[in-house]
Amino acid sequence: MKARRQSTVEPVFGTLTQFMGLRKVNTLGIKQANKCMHLSAIAYNLKKY
Repeated sequence: MKARRQSTVEPVFGTLTQFMGLRKVNTLGIKQANKCMHLSAIAYNLKKY
């Protein structure tokens, strides 16, 4: 189960860190960090298509 999840999730985080510059989340608080991650996921999905 872990290998299956890792094979689907790792490329996304690799793309976010390497090409979109998301190595650190420079926000204060969990809510702001969640917003940053959601926006990054939206940008990733838009770039994918």
